[in-house]
Amino acid sequence: MRTSELSCCAPVLANRSSARVVAAAAWYVLASFVLPVPMLTAGDDETRLLDKKLVVVAPAEFHACLADFLAHKAQQLPTELVALEDVLQDRTGVDDPEKLKRFLFQRWRDDRLGYALLVGDVDLMPVRYMVLDRVTPAAFDYAFYPSDLYYADLAKADGSFDDWNASRAGFREQYFGEVRGEKNKDGPINEDQVDYLPDIAVGRWPVSTAEQAAIAARKTIRYEQGLLAGDKPGRNRAALLAVQGWVDSRRLLDGVARELSPRWQITKLYYAEGYAEQTTPPTEAALYDLLNTGVGLVLHTGHGETNRWDHCCTVAGLAKVNNADRLPVLFSVGCSTAHFAPLAPYDAYTDTDGAAHRGTDHGEVFSAPPPPPAAYQRQFNRTGLGEAALRLGDNGAVAYIGCNTGSQPCAQTLLVGFAKALATADKPRLGDAWASAVRYYHAEERLADLRPQASWYPPSIFFQGMKFMVFGDPTLRMPAAD
Repeated sequence: MRTSELSCCAPVLANRSSARVVAAAAWYVLASFVLPVPMLTAGDDETRLLDKKLVVVAPAEFHACLADFLAHKAQQLPTELVALEDVLQDRTGVDDPEKLKRFLFQRWRDDRLGYALLVGDVDLMPVRYMVLDRVTPAAFDYAFYPSDLYYADLAKADGSFDDWNASRAGFREQYFGEVRGEKNKDGPINEDQVDYLPDIAVGRWPVSTAEQAAIAARKTIRYEQGLLAGDKPGRNRAALLAVQGWVDSRRLLDGVARELSPRWQITKLYYAEGYAEQTTPPTEAALYDLLNTGVGLVLHTGHGETNRWDHCCTVAGLAKVNNADRLPVLFSVGCSTAHFAPLAPYDAYTDTDGAAHRGTDHGEVFSAPPPPPAAYQRQFNRTGLGEAALRLGDNGAVAYIGCNTGSQPCAQTLLVGFAKALATADKPRLGDAWASAVRYYHAEERLADLRPQASWYPPSIFFQGMKFMVFGDPTLRMPAAD
């Protein structure tokens, strides 16, 4: 295991802003052009025009390749395309992540924003890094992790803007979302008083080119068209994977299976040792056969690395799958499978002053708090399994949820919350299910009550939901009850 990875072996709230009643408009401006929202027909959902809005934020160079996606989405809910360059020019903030967040906050507060799709990898779309006082002497006991929860958690409990930076003394002015308790045992774990609870659903397409953006858009359209037409193979089939060598998750997944049934048809891929029922082993061949046959949802528990689920999935193997018309949503609680940005100061990275660092994994030693990573990482931008599943061609997956660094067994609570949301929502969408999972995790793991202990584990429990990524359209439709 790389030193930059943590050890992995060890009720929905109402909108907190005041309600605003806004008449539904018949037109929505999309960048430099306008898309009409069609008039409702007898077969349409009569509440569609009162739905929460989707804002797609993308660099201007991607706008042309998103036209079909925007037209597709405008059939479902109010949809707006905004150029990232315009957002950054028009907003105030200490840096680009805060400017983008303040834009989303204003739209949420004033204009019924419910979903944000960020189109861009770490080289193009700004990333907010949160901070942990992780015990690593060469790193001066600090570590930085990407967190798109920053863009979803817009407001404090009183409805005011949450900048994730309550503690600003000295170098901490540049440390956002600071979590303490591994090195520092005095004071709170939630040093920056992060609210944590999502106000909107956020997803990211981690793409670096217009071609990759077009692939993600095309896959989303094809997936939803097949789902809504009822001819997508395996649309209601869910595969649950328990891989040996991690914690024994089989009983927990049995509970997930009960939650998902009967809306989902369950296929179990469990290791056999000590389990009474006979199931298919979670091998690469078994998983790829499922993907080729058709499956709508894959929930994976087991060890992970940047480019693989141990013993059952690799980037190379996924590239050979042929499932363009039967794409799944993939969700792994394993380590590092949603890696998309450098983990400073362990990995090589560029700091906020533009200086390049080789990182402690490559011999660098910090004698003071490390300078935080820049919001854009263009020199140091590796990919991982989650990115590959979404953007490398028409096969693979339509969306991916996973951890961008080391995960811990408590991440299973996120998986349970996600399954509960999919099982109970009348018209489930990917981002709503994930936002519900984060709220469920916050309540079940009692994050508000956590305090530092002798163990390193309490702060890891706290920031578990902060380091998971949603690579996909947050408004993606998921199978509903027939």
